[in-house]
Amino acid sequence: MKRFLTGFVPFLLLAALLATGILYTESQRTAESLQKENEALLQRVQSDTENAARTLSEALNDLQSDLRKLGAAASRGQHVRLLADVWRLSGVAGSALESLPVSHTDGSGLMQFLTRIGDYAYALLQSAEEGTLPTATDAEQLQKIGEQCAALQKAVDGRISNGTLPTDPVTPQTYYTASAEKDAVPAYPTLLYDGPFSESSENAEPVGLPERTVSEAEAKAIASAAGGAEWRFDGICESAIRTYDFSGPNGESLSVTERGGKILYRMEPPSGDKNDPPSDAESREMHAIASAYLESAGYGTMHPSYAQYYAGCVVLNYAAVQDGVVLYSDLVKVYVDREAGRVIGIDARNYWSHHTHRELEPPALTAEDAKNAVSTELTVEAVTLALIPKSNVREVLCYECKGTLNDTFFLIYINAQTGVEEEIFEVINTEEGDLIV
Repeated sequence: MKRFLTGFVPFLLLAALLATGILYTESQRTAESLQKENEALLQRVQSDTENAARTLSEALNDLQSDLRKLGAAASRGQHVRLLADVWRLSGVAGSALESLPVSHTDGSGLMQFLTRIGDYAYALLQSAEEGTLPTATDAEQLQKIGEQCAALQKAVDGRISNGTLPTDPVTPQTYYTASAEKDAVPAYPTLLYDGPFSESSENAEPVGLPERTVSEAEAKAIASAAGGAEWRFDGICESAIRTYDFSGPNGESLSVTERGGKILYRMEPPSGDKNDPPSDAESREMHAIASAYLESAGYGTMHPSYAQYYAGCVVLNYAAVQDGVVLYSDLVKVYVDREAGRVIGIDARNYWSHHTHRELEPPALTAEDAKNAVSTELTVEAVTLALIPKSNVREVLCYECKGTLNDTFFLIYINAQTGVEEEIFEVINTEEGDLIV
């Protein structure tokens, strides 16, 4: 037995050494594998960013080409085709921009520029379909937009060629703040023409904010009263709505408007990471929390619209209501923490930009008239009066008809005065919420 043990102990030591060596080798392989996966992920992010930038560049190139062609077009058919393509391409460019990792502050102006190109083209398209071609003033405006698209494409191409595209992901905390790098996105031209979607409209004072101007000290007091963090003043954000910006020690952010002293947006990290669709009971609970918050914050009764689900929170969209009419331009987004059951964020940009008392004409049609105006194939479930934006300067009173066709949910907007079918949206239920297309 002694000889056996004497021979067995070295064997155990050798086995232990071999096992340690195998584990070390396996650990190295795992580390190398993880490193390779991380490198592959970074390469994929870089590739996706470059692809989005190229799509943006190509869309801008096609936009300027179509805009030039419009200057030479004479027939109604060519105008309709080219204007429809400009409308489509502005959406393609906007989608590509959304795929680039830039903050809201960096990208919102450029997104407005692209959106307004589409709005303008769509307005001209509707007129062309009715037989009215763009005027000489329109042609001059379209030419200027094409020149601006060319300048923007050149800037995007420069970023692609010199490898300075932003690739760092944007977090919920950094989405509403300007990036440290001032040139995170190329400089973009603003709309200079004096048309229905002109720069004067873009830079107009928000109609919803009180006229009084608050000082930095008053903004600090408003931030302190909001609670939730020990707020540190970060500076003034120069944008369409000028704000005093604050941040907290744990990634919180808050902005107070210089005009009126209103909380424009507020965000803090959620306490959990649940991102599955909530149950009906949880949805009702989240809406009750959000509605109570809006009521206590002075927004009054709001109409719940749609929801999105992010890691740890539910984002609920609410629209203001006036005399029973839903004002879809006056939108507030409320972020509710799913685990803590409390509001952790609010985005009131649209609300304070547009909220004002409207002089609403009584509808010429009844809800039953609107119901009869939609397709007979649609099963209408609800009809609601709503004021919808048709452009940045025009709103239309409509009946919102909610219904289903072949298990697909639709929203159809019937003009409450004329019976014209103004808009049709398909609602697609996804794991992240309702997608409106």
